[in-house]
Amino acid sequence: MTEVTQEAVPTAKDNEVSKIDQKSNHCAEQQVVGIREALKEIFAWKNYKIYVSTAWVFNAFFVMQVYLNLYLRYIGWDYLTIGVVTSISIFAITITRFLSGYVGDTVDRKMLSVSAMVMMGIYFLLMGISTEFLIVFTALLVYSLQDIARGGSSAYIMENIPKKHGGLAVSMFKIGGAFGILTLIVFGMLIPVLGFVDGFRVISITGGVLLLVCSCIRAKYLDASEKQESSIELSILRDFISENKRAAILAMKVMPGVLIIMALDATSDNLFRFASLIYTNEFLGVSVDSINLMILLPLFISIPLLLKIGRFSDTKGIKKAAMRIYAIMPICALLLVIAPIIPIWLPLENIASLHLVFGLEVVFTTPFLALALKSLNDILWGVLIFTIIQKNLPKRDTAKTLGIVTIIGYLASGLAPSIGGILFTFFNPTMLFFVVIGLNMIILIVIAKIPLETNTSLIEST
Repeated sequence: MTEVTQEAVPTAKDNEVSKIDQKSNHCAEQQVVGIREALKEIFAWKNYKIYVSTAWVFNAFFVMQVYLNLYLRYIGWDYLTIGVVTSISIFAITITRFLSGYVGDTVDRKMLSVSAMVMMGIYFLLMGISTEFLIVFTALLVYSLQDIARGGSSAYIMENIPKKHGGLAVSMFKIGGAFGILTLIVFGMLIPVLGFVDGFRVISITGGVLLLVCSCIRAKYLDASEKQESSIELSILRDFISENKRAAILAMKVMPGVLIIMALDATSDNLFRFASLIYTNEFLGVSVDSINLMILLPLFISIPLLLKIGRFSDTKGIKKAAMRIYAIMPICALLLVIAPIIPIWLPLENIASLHLVFGLEVVFTTPFLALALKSLNDILWGVLIFTIIQKNLPKRDTAKTLGIVTIIGYLASGLAPSIGGILFTFFNPTMLFFVVIGLNMIILIVIAKIPLETNTSLIEST
């Protein structure tokens, strides 16, 4: 045979490679079709489309919450004041969350989803109209009180999401955070013109107005939820105590591992959230413009990862996804600890040219690596923890059980901001990050040792 003829005749090895390639392409096509079909099934429900689109608007502006403590510092609050007021806010949330479970299972959940959006609109408006202590404190209390409606609002949508597509459906909510990219870009443009404080206020007022519009859309187009009936007829107070006690027992029965993780993670997260931007700005000397870039860039990366992690948790299992994501958390805190010693992780000569491009040299700083990884991980972990809860929720008493789960986190973490304020005022700020690392390591052990998914038959029997 000639050389050309030999090339034209496939060998057995070529056939084997071809079959492998065909099988790989077929699997990839099946995965794409699977996601497409799952999305079609999820979005077939009219209420989901309306709810998720208005939630995207909320997520677009909620991204500004990451700046809250730094904003409070810029308007003159000291560390202790920030810590104590944040703790008061968390304990107020705990009380309203406790009430929200009962309210969510006894009041029309559509009305609660509207009320939650209205209160968030008011919160943003109050934050934007004044920097006076009393107005800002009132805004934070309004933010805390909206949790009384939030439990029923979350239950409204969660009880109607098919559990087999739970991860993907929850991911779609978080994808709305990608609209936060636009918010942060606009905010970054406002900072040189108006300054950090006034730029923050303009964004807050805009968000408040749009959220009030979204509340009107929910009120008009969402279907009313089915009436939730209590199985025991008692006085209102006794009924309230009885129902929440039953929900607490139920939560401990079906998701004990989730409760432990929620408590430890909420404490770790509140400590890190209190400290990270203040420490980066005041102690490491990173400008607000650079911090904005640190928060903005991970949002670009998060969009494809959100869909992937949601589908991954549905098909490969929660524990594997949880271990992969949470392993990054202690690394983020450790990077901030070593940032004063190793401020840049690439030789200076390699990044000198990036100085010509606005702000891009910050990409190669250690604080950027820490905050970007934490920001990205928070987005993915938020999807995953919500998915874990959704997959473990019983069909009965959904809102009350959801309320109990989040109350555990709030109760455990309520003092964290005050502790952060004390450590920053009287001790070395890096001590806080060592505490965070310790908590993260304990959480990883819990994830590895405790089951995160309850048996389906146990959930359905409750």
